[in-house]
Amino acid sequence: MKYIIGISAFYYESSVALIENGELKEFLKEESFTRIKGTSTFPKFCLEYIKMKYSLNSNNIDACVFYEKPLLSWSRLTYFSMLKPFKRWKINSQQFKAIWSNGLMFKKYLKNVFNLNSRKIFYSYHHVSHALTSVAYARYKQNYNSKDKLIIVADGVGDGETLSIFKMVKNNLERIYLDLYPNSLGLFYSTITDFLGFNINDGEFKVMGLSGYGNPIYKDFILENIISFDNNVKLNMDWFDFDKNPERSYSNKFLNYFGKQNLNLTSNSSNFQKASNIASSFQEVLEHILVQVTEWGIKKTGINDIYFSGGIAHNSRAMAKIANLNKVKNFTVPPSPGDSGAALGAANYGNFLINKKFLTKAPLFYSNNFYYPKSNISKNLFKKISKNFDTEKYILNLLVKGKIICVFNNGAETGPRALGNRSIICSAKLPQIVKKLNSKIKKRESFRPLSPMILEKNVTKYFYVKSKFNHNLQWMGLTLKSKKLTFKNYKSCVHVDGTSRVQVINDNQPFYNNILNKLEKLGHEMLINTSFNTAGEPIVFDYIDCYVSMKKMNIKYLFFDQNLYVKV
Repeated sequence: MKYIIGISAFYYESSVALIENGELKEFLKEESFTRIKGTSTFPKFCLEYIKMKYSLNSNNIDACVFYEKPLLSWSRLTYFSMLKPFKRWKINSQQFKAIWSNGLMFKKYLKNVFNLNSRKIFYSYHHVSHALTSVAYARYKQNYNSKDKLIIVADGVGDGETLSIFKMVKNNLERIYLDLYPNSLGLFYSTITDFLGFNINDGEFKVMGLSGYGNPIYKDFILENIISFDNNVKLNMDWFDFDKNPERSYSNKFLNYFGKQNLNLTSNSSNFQKASNIASSFQEVLEHILVQVTEWGIKKTGINDIYFSGGIAHNSRAMAKIANLNKVKNFTVPPSPGDSGAALGAANYGNFLINKKFLTKAPLFYSNNFYYPKSNISKNLFKKISKNFDTEKYILNLLVKGKIICVFNNGAETGPRALGNRSIICSAKLPQIVKKLNSKIKKRESFRPLSPMILEKNVTKYFYVKSKFNHNLQWMGLTLKSKKLTFKNYKSCVHVDGTSRVQVINDNQPFYNNILNKLEKLGHEMLINTSFNTAGEPIVFDYIDCYVSMKKMNIKYLFFDQNLYVKV
């Protein structure tokens, strides 16, 4: 057996990907072990886990690839901050302190787990890692074209780079466009995230949800004064502070114009509408510029098979805007486009170095990455109430009656979105149950929507779908516009802007395929699917996590290892 390891660390959601003989076998996040959401620490526990599970050693590891060039990243940002050393002294101080805890020390940290020969340690470019993450899902398309791809990568910053466009013909990857720090679409959006009182790197999806409630009344002003695109993205830095102050992204000028916000933002807060209008304006500007960037790339190359990656690609509404462009023939966004998923791209880069080919169909689930053996579920924590032959009957009965069920079954999903194996589910037809799940159990903000799960055969009945992007619906890659029938029968899963982030179920998920087919006969054609975790915590990773989360949320039922249990 020969192995290739990809590692992402030191920024957000540290993670590890493992390739065995040309096949992606594992994708793990360090937060699953530490239980600290979004942890950026070196993924020691992930590495120790795969080391033990696969008996990894210096002989059977062909390559270990870090997801960026740490010296390039550090030097570019430090050079920029040193251009105005007094004005940016806080950033300078942060940069020099980071030397001892960032990618520059990667080899040292790695040696504590694997004593690899330096010739087996490689560094990918940050945006190349993102690009190769998207390529790993190419073969999910119905009309897979292995020749020409246009890959767009947009994020906050990595290697000092903020936006890249790559042209890929066969295995030849050529960068044709580059934006550098501080001109960053990602930092533009994280600034409004910070301004509205949400945590950067975690609250951007809240801004997207909030934007649906507003009107983009500031859009023209923002495009005229704050950000523009004319063959390159350009920020007016008078409006930003992230280049000077690590504690605040927006400047006094920004604050004076948009006004101080209520940091405990809820739908009942006095400035909710104003905050929604601001969020809507920044969301619309983001989409507007991404459309310009995409059209520029298509015009430049003549390629209209689009792949999108980087942190910005988590914005499923923006991804839908691009996917629906007439000029786009095919569209793919990976299930984990952010920095954690870049570990997969780094491993993909390593696979090319060693095996001279790229992975193009990475799995959505990992069939055997339980931390504890299945048989170890404790009778002191859970009691089995079904046997294999009648589990399905139990579950159908509970769902129709409005019960909420936690699912911890088979391997974990790739990426941050629960796709059924680490999910909390209920019927989407019962609005009061859906509302209870969102506000009282998950304790999510009321302006955040929940995702519907639907059979592939039924999706066009309720949503507007195009074949050029429908493969992304397996992993909720983008939002869909809802039809009138959806508003009539399943309004609880439709956002205020008329969209839903839909997960489509096909034969690849036999449990849900079976359940939804039988629920359909009972008048319930959709399930609500949300991640199995409490607010502010990572998705569950073992049965102890299951019990703790269920205890906090006061949920009774757990589907585990093909059986139904109740919490003791």
